[in-house]
Amino acid sequence: MKGSQWKVRAFSLATTLGIAYVFCAIFDALFPPFGLIRWLSQASPWPLYGSPAGFLTGFVTFTAAGFVLGAIHGLAWGFWNKRLK
Repeated sequence: MKGSQWKVRAFSLATTLGIAYVFCAIFDALFPPFGLIRWLSQASPWPLYGSPAGFLTGFVTFTAAGFVLGAIHGLAWGFWNKRLK
């Protein structure tokens, strides 16, 4: 797992954020005034909520952000793991 460690971490965080977005979207649909995505969509330049295109945009955005953050975490983990040994 040494060479592909950043990939595993990136895919796991991307999957986690994608699933978290789906759960947040369901919560927003059930309890409209208390939704996290509704709160985030006010600051976003893209539609994150309110239509099928907005849902797809939000899902892709959260998944891509998870992949990038997971890759950075995996690379940093590998770097510091070598340095601290």
